[in-house]
Amino acid sequence: MLTSRRVLPHFTLVYVVRGGGEYRDANGVSCPVSAGDAILVMPGIEHWYGPPSGESWDEIYLVFEGPVFDVWRQSGCIDTAKPVVSLHPQEFWRDKIMQAVGSGEEKTEDGLLHEAVRVQLLLADIQQALHEDVESDIVWLEDAQSALRKAMDVHDAARAMQQSYEAFRKKFKRLSGLSPGKYRSTLVMEQACAMLTETDLLMRDISDALGFCDEYHFSRQFSKTIGWSPSEYRSRMR
Repeated sequence: MLTSRRVLPHFTLVYVVRGGGEYRDANGVSCPVSAGDAILVMPGIEHWYGPPSGESWDEIYLVFEGPVFDVWRQSGCIDTAKPVVSLHPQEFWRDKIMQAVGSGEEKTEDGLLHEAVRVQLLLADIQQALHEDVESDIVWLEDAQSALRKAMDVHDAARAMQQSYEAFRKKFKRLSGLSPGKYRSTLVMEQACAMLTETDLLMRDISDALGFCDEYHFSRQFSKTIGWSPSEYRSRMR
């Protein structure tokens, strides 16, 4: 259920990973919250947030404070008018938030400084996500996935998208949560599984069709990814 009306002395980042509800504050902001949304609560702002009465949600909760974050707020680098921002894919942002916290080792002076830097980088990424054109990102990702399905390798896909490979890789991973290489490997293995179960093609023919240098390379990659050799997979699935 909604938290009671409260004012916190520190900055709070809440990332909802399951469920939904709403957020309200004394500035007149009232908006729905769903899984994949982050709430950035400013210190000194009266607010309420949470799931509907009788329901629950799961969240990652991060608290931080210090002069450097006050400067962020005063300079307008944090958009206080938009305390709720959608951050997808969830797995990517969940890991990014957890990385900002660090390993939980003893808090030395250097450790605290490094943690403050990581939190600032996280805030910068969140503010960038807040102001990006989500619809154009969706279209770009669909085009990039299509290019990866058609291309012989990830560098060909980057060229098809008229980008350097490094720029293509960073944007693709940010939007999908996977590197282009990992995404394409997944597609290739899905095709391999279909060929093994739906056709009687020889291993060397499947290997050639999927662009492997030989059937031994194909067998090693398939076993590493699926856990069974191609012949074992064909036998088990049939």
